[in-house]
Amino acid sequence: MKIQSYRFGHIEIDGKVYRNDVKLIGEKVVPDWWRGTGHLVELGDVQDLLNAGPEICIFGTGYGAMRVSEAVKSEFQNRGIKVLIEKTESACNTYNRFLQDGKKIVAGFHLTC
Repeated sequence: MKIQSYRFGHIEIDGKVYRNDVKLIGEKVVPDWWRGTGHLVELGDVQDLLNAGPEICIFGTGYGAMRVSEAVKSEFQNRGIKVLIEKTESACNTYNRFLQDGKKIVAGFHLTC
């Protein structure tokens, strides 16, 4: 599942355009990802990512407004899952690179601010 393009409020994955935040889990796109606390990612927002058993989890923070709670970072790390937090443009490139390398990855992308 390759990310073809990203720009503010727009991401194209395998030829399909999404205009709201998304999560990527295996070969599945979870559209319209809304977090319980707006721009803060908390454990309740990512149980599906955790349960997928990835090697790596990537969070795209938009242009930097979204934050990932310490509890989320700790839970992933306690399970031996590497966590990367980057602005979404960079996170998309990182996702594609790990995908090409055959890594088991999941991701959550904030598309705006």
